[in-house]
This record gives sequence, structure tokens and C-alpha cells, in this order.
Amino acid sequence: MTLTRAGVALGALSGACFVSVTSENLPVALLPDLAAGFAVPDSAIGLLVTGYAIVVAVTVVPLVALTARWNRRTAVLVPVAAIAASNLLLAVAPNYGVAVVARVVSAVGHGVFWSVVAPIAARMLGPQQAGRATAVVFAGNSLAFLFGLPLTSWLGATAGWRLTAVAVAGAAALSLAVIHATIDPLPPEEATSGRRPADVRSTVTDRSLISVNLVTMIVIFGHFTAFTYITAIIAHYAHLTGSTTSSLLFAHGTAGLLGLTLIGRHVDRHPRTTALIVTGGLTACMLVLLIVGADSHLAAGAAIVLWAVPAGGMPVVLQAAVLRTAAVSKDLASAVYIVAYQIGIAAGAAIGGTFVDHGALPAAVAVTAVCGLSVTIATARSVAFKRRAAGAVPSKETV
Repeated sequence: MTLTRAGVALGALSGACFVSVTSENLPVALLPDLAAGFAVPDSAIGLLVTGYAIVVAVTVVPLVALTARWNRRTAVLVPVAAIAASNLLLAVAPNYGVAVVARVVSAVGHGVFWSVVAPIAARMLGPQQAGRATAVVFAGNSLAFLFGLPLTSWLGATAGWRLTAVAVAGAAALSLAVIHATIDPLPPEEATSGRRPADVRSTVTDRSLISVNLVTMIVIFGHFTAFTYITAIIAHYAHLTGSTTSSLLFAHGTAGLLGLTLIGRHVDRHPRTTALIVTGGLTACMLVLLIVGADSHLAAGAAIVLWAVPAGGMPVVLQAAVLRTAAVSKDLASAVYIVAYQIGIAAGAAIGGTFVDHGALPAAVAVTAVCGLSVTIATARSVAFKRRAAGAVPSKETV
């Protein structure tokens, strides 16, 4: 594959990531419209997000095992096709029950897609540039939060939620076509061409991968305990509402893209340093909010924006650690990592919601700070975040 074609292929994968995240969070962007359209409360639309995460967590490992013999390009194309089908079904859904089915269709393929997309990108650029390849494709993730959610929200308000779902389906179909045209068939790696229960047990019990997954679960739990309610945090600390909230969210998203770019550029050469920047930066921003945020609107606004820098690099650092640590079965290792990630999202959103319901928003911020500090200590000690020499075999030991 030529360098130019490889670049287009990575861009296509990044575009698919953009569509995947935009589709995953579509109920968030269209919450009032969907609730009115299906005549259900807002909480029922929220369940379309929570249920999505649960389906992903439950299905990802067995589905990755079942699709291990698939051509890797096919393993990407099928989930993207599922996104297109899911949103088309949502667009014509006559009731809430059909909307639930539509979400399940997409969720079933979600875990497989995110398990294989980073390993495919790493194979394109080579193992020594796995982190950079991951950063390129994961840029679509950051861009989805920066542009995808505001765009779908605006489109839903102007053209209706059904046409918005059709538009997302069309974007998925376009990604499907470009991926098919630019990525050659990729056979599964020899070591991962089959899956037995013993392979799953070996991956789940690999001590080095356990350390990465524990760090993932804790830091994502902490992050989403606060991030799920970022608009409430902006109102509480920065005292901004309405259009000014949107401006701060846009600045937050821009900073996240900057964080992804900077951390992705250095994660291969300095994995531990970039990991500590992510975890330490998250902790520092939360501490600023807790200590001076209530007294200084400027400090609070700066902390909220800068929070996105470590958050933007978080998925790259964690996914790169999985790829670096897994001796074999990188797709299965990624699947287990996704389970940890989804558990962190679901638990963080639930705990944060409990704090918000009881008027204890600072407690949510405090939990995020504690989680950030704890994983900073763990990251400093774990060999999973240590640079591995070219050709070295990943160790199953942790410090």
C-alpha cells in the first residue's frame, strides 16, 4: 500500500470512528426531539445510551472471538453497515420499541468495530508507529464531540430527528464505500485466526493487560462521573448558560483535539510520560475546580477547557498500551479493554447522576480527582506504560 493510499485509508477509518461516536451519542443530541416523537420521558431516551453501553459490554468479547477468522476489512465493514442500517431503522421507527431494536443493531457491532480498528491502523503503519496510527483514526472520536454532536443537534432542530438519522446513515454508507475502496483485504493475524475458550481466559487473566484494564476502568469511571454532567459543571463553577455554554463546550472540544494531536505524536516514544500527562492533567484540572473554581469564574473556565487536553489523549494512551502489551490476540485484548471502558462509562454516569440528583456536584468532581490521582500512581508503577524495545516480547509481569 502506498503512503498516499495508506493516508486515505487511515482517514476513512477515522471517518468511520466519527460516524460511530456520532451515532452512539445521537440520543444525547436529539433527546428532547426523540422524547416528544415517541411520547416517552427524557429518562427513556437516556436508556437508549445506557442500554447501548450494556449491550456493547456484554457482546463484545464473544463476538470478537466469533469473528476472529474474518478478514479484518470485513470485520470493520460489517459494523459500519450495521450503523447505517440502525439509523435507517431509527428514522422510520413508529414507536419506542422499534427505536430500542435499532439501537441494539448498532450496539452489537460497536464493540467489534472498536476492537479491530486500532489493530488495523497499526498494521498499516507498523508496530513502532501504533500509537500514531491510533491517534489518527481516533481523531474521528474527538471530532465527533467537537462537530458531530452539535451538528446533529442543529440538524434535528431544523430538519427533524428522522432526517437527521437518515443523514447519519448516509455518512456511514459513505465511510463504508471509502474503506472498501482504499483498504485491501487483511487476513487475520496467524496467532489470532482462531478463538478457543482458553484464548479468552488467557487474555482476560494476562497480568499486564489486567493492569491496563484496571487503569482504564478507574480513569474512565472518574472522567465520566464529571464529564457526563459537564453542562451542569459549567453552570455551577463558570456560571455560564445558554449560548455561552456552547462557546465553552466548543473551546473544550478544540482543546481535546489539540490534546489528541500532541499526545498521539509522542505516545510511541514516551508512553509513560504521555500517560502521566493524561492522568495527572485530569487530576490537576479537577483540583483547580474544587479549590479555586467556586471563587474564580476565569479559573473555572480555564480548568474546564484544559480538562479536554488530557481527556482527548486518554483513549490513545490506553489503546496504545493494550496494543503494546498484548503479545498475541490484539483484537481480543482490545475487546476486553472495551468492556472495561464501557463499564467505566456506565458506572461513572450513574454515580455522577446520583451526586447531581442530590445537589452534590462538587462530590462528582472530587471523585474524578481521586480517580485521576490513583491511576497516576498506578501508571507510574506499571510496566504496561513502559516503552518496549523493537522486537521485544511483551511481559506478563507488572510492577
